[in-house]
Amino acid sequence: MDVLSVLICGMLGDFWGDKIKNTNGYSVRYNIEQSVSNSAYIHHLTSLFFNWGYSSYIIPKLIKKNESLFDKRLDKTIDRYNYRLTLFTFSSLNWIYDSFYCEVEGKKTKKVPSWIEEYITPMGLAHWIMQDGSGQKNQGINIATNSFTFEECQFLSGILNKKYKLKSTVVKSGKVNQWRIAIWKESSPRGGWFIPPSLPGGRARIYAYFSFYCRTLYYKWNEI
Repeated sequence: MDVLSVLICGMLGDFWGDKIKNTNGYSVRYNIEQSVSNSAYIHHLTSLFFNWGYSSYIIPKLIKKNESLFDKRLDKTIDRYNYRLTLFTFSSLNWIYDSFYCEVEGKKTKKVPSWIEEYITPMGLAHWIMQDGSGQKNQGINIATNSFTFEECQFLSGILNKKYKLKSTVVKSGKVNQWRIAIWKESSPRGGWFIPPSLPGGRARIYAYFSFYCRTLYYKWNEI
């Protein structure tokens, strides 16, 4: 269940799937890229999938991007690099691809599967936040859900409240017809997630994973 929840919640985040045609129809290869600044997280994620038997390498590959990046500290343009994790190609995971993608005006577009609730586990949710979440001091957590419709974002927000009592609101992202999920401050780590693991609801388990990435991997959440 862990590998499916991390992959499926990752599809809500930064994972994408490539359809590979073969003699029996097609299979799917799943990938994720993270910036060099998020190297600790992508290294940990790669080791997870390697140990689960879903990837051939334990260290992510460094990929040079076509576009450059302006570094304000150096006051010059520098080459941009990402770390990429690519999983094995599977036909047994085609159902995930088929559930997440549709064509809109001839363009492959992500959608939210109706069955997603089962796979938004504490571990899966922690990975979703690690990929697409952002936080500011004395505020809550924002999850970038820009590629999903307002109704889909409301659906996801409802699942967070129903399963884990995480209060959240769907708000505008600043771009036309793009939205994000804002988890309220009182539902964020310093606003009430410090509860005994014995309590029902799973929220303590979410924070256990989340806290692990924050503190052990020195990720960007240190300021929250």
